Amino acid sequence: MNIIKRLTAMTSLAVCLGVITPTTIAFAKTGSTNDSHANKSKDPKQSQAIGFAANTPALQSDSQEINIIFGNSLIQQGDSGPVVEKLQAELQKLGYYDGGDHGVVGESTLSAISAFETDSTNDSKGLIGADTKTVLYTVYRHTSEAKENQEGLVALKIQKKKQAKVRARKAAEEKAKKIAEEAARKAAEKEAKKQAHKDAEAKAEKEAERAETNKPKVRKTSAQPAQAPKSAPAKQAGRSITVEATSYSLGGRSATGIDFSSNPNAKVIAVDPKVIPLGSKVKIPGYGVFVAGDTGGAIKGKRIDVHFPSRDQALQFGRRTLTVTVLN
Repeated sequence: MNIIKRLTAMTSLAVCLGVITPTTIAFAKTGSTNDSHANKSKDPKQSQAIGFAANTPALQSDSQEINIIFGNSLIQQGDSGPVVEKLQAELQKLGYYDGGDHGVVGESTLSAISAFETDSTNDSKGLIGADTKTVLYTVYRHTSEAKENQEGLVALKIQKKKQAKVRARKAAEEKAKKIAEEAARKAAEKEAKKQAHKDAEAKAEKEAERAETNKPKVRKTSAQPAQAPKSAPAKQAGRSITVEATSYSLGGRSATGIDFSSNPNAKVIAVDPKVIPLGSKVKIPGYGVFVAGDTGGAIKGKRIDVHFPSRDQALQFGRRTLTVTVLN
C-alpha cells in the first residue's frame, strides 16, 4: 500500500480515537479508560485497553500544537459504540482488521491493534513512539480539517478581542455615567441649599415688612429731633426701672419726628409714654444714653424698643431683660 495512503489512514485512526483534546498517540494495555464516547464494558475480567498515553514527543518543536490535535482517550476490551466502529474501519483500511467482531472490541480487534503496534513502532513496550507521532502530525496538519481548525482558532481569537473591546467600552461608559450622575446629584444638592437660603431670607424680609406695616403711622411734626448727648456725667441722678428690651432698625421718622433716614445713628428708643415720658433721656448699661423719642403699638408697660443703625446690630441685640435709668 502506498505510504502516503497508510499515513493518512493512520492519522484518521488517531483522530477518531481522541481528536481535539491532545497529547500523543499510543496504544496501551491498561485497566482504565476515560473515553466518554464509547459504551464501556461492565465485565471486570476485561482488563485490556487501547487508547492514548500521555507520552510527550521528544525533540518535537510543534509539541504544543500536536497536543491540540491528539487526545488521551482509552478504549477497553468489550467496549462498543461509534468510536469503536471508527477504530475498526481505520484498521480495516490499513489492512489489519478483518471485520470479525464489528462494533465491539473483541479478539479480532485486539489482534489488529497488536499487528498495527508491531508495524508502527520500535518501542519495546508496544507504544507508538515520538517519530511515528511526528509523522502522523505532519500528515494531519496539511489536511483540510486541520486548516479549518486553525482558521476557527484565529476567528475565535478575533472574536474574543472584539468582545473584550466591547466589554471595556461598556465598562467605560458605565463609569462615565456614574460619574455624571454623581456630579448631577451634588449640583442638585448645592442648588437646593442655595434655594433654601434664599427662601429663608425672603421669609425674614416679609416678616420685617409685616412688622413695619403693623406699626402705628408716624405723625409728622415740625419738632426738631433731640440730639443725644456726646458724653454723660460720671454720676447721673434718676430712677431705675427694669424693662423688657427689644430692638429695631427702620427708616422714616419716629413718633416725635426724628428722621432716621438722614440720621441713622440717632440713639432713640420707643417707650410707653405712661411709663417713660417722651423726650426723657434713658441710660442703657453698655450702650449709653438714648432719647425716648418713639412709640409702638406693641410697646406697652415696662417695655422699650431700642433703635440701631443696621438690621444686623438689631438682631445681635435681640430680646433681653435689663435695668435702665431714666435720667430726667
